[in-house]
Amino acid sequence: MQGIGLYDSGLGGLTVLREAKRCFPNEKFIYFADEAHLPYGTKSLDQIRTYAQEAGRHFQKAGVKALVVACNTATGAALDLLQNQMPCPVLGVIEPGAKAAHQASKNKKYALLATQSTIDRGLYQAYLKNLDPQGQVYGLACPQLVLAVEDGLADHYIGQKIVREYLDQLPTDYDTLILGCTHFPLARKAMEDYFKEKNRQVQIIDPAIQTCRDLADLVKMEEEKIGKITYYTSGDKRLFREKLERLFGEKVHVAGWDS
Repeated sequence: MQGIGLYDSGLGGLTVLREAKRCFPNEKFIYFADEAHLPYGTKSLDQIRTYAQEAGRHFQKAGVKALVVACNTATGAALDLLQNQMPCPVLGVIEPGAKAAHQASKNKKYALLATQSTIDRGLYQAYLKNLDPQGQVYGLACPQLVLAVEDGLADHYIGQKIVREYLDQLPTDYDTLILGCTHFPLARKAMEDYFKEKNRQVQIIDPAIQTCRDLADLVKMEEEKIGKITYYTSGDKRLFREKLERLFGEKVHVAGWDS
């Protein structure tokens, strides 16, 4: 087996890929964006599990040595299915994110920004309650922020306005903010600016960091220089390539799963 697979509904998982590249610079990565079915956050549990199962088949065919479900919604809905389906280790981002948030928080009051599906599934809430039964979790679904990031508007005034409108809906006593959707680290600067203006000290948790630490404990990483990334999408290859090139500022190649 070779390479590490990363699976998301769209661009969000690139935040996990970014951290994985930093931690494992010699590794080969295969990234799949299921953009034909974006957004996952509004889909039913059965639909998401069907999409995940199909993605798993392709990763099996590719022979990856580990798979990271770089999507909170898919982690909550289908991590168990993929762990049973795949012959290699499969990690999600929710448990690592909850663990990192618990370690960072002083007052054990958390804000969770996520998709509606992730909020409804309640896994972040369950993990945090298990770590501290007295902890409080304020969950807020942020569907418009997912779409803003996908459209490249995270740093635009539109994206900043969306961030402010969501954060204004939360109580003000939490000291830790969990980015419970892998799209949201791309809007982190707008969140940091918001807290700075409010003169608040809030720890912002990107689950990708702890996820990659957990991955390093499970899989032997490539030591020789490879560093190759292969991008796939189930959606429009040209549009996805344009999104990637806008983010990275360099030419990339995107293939379809069937190509």
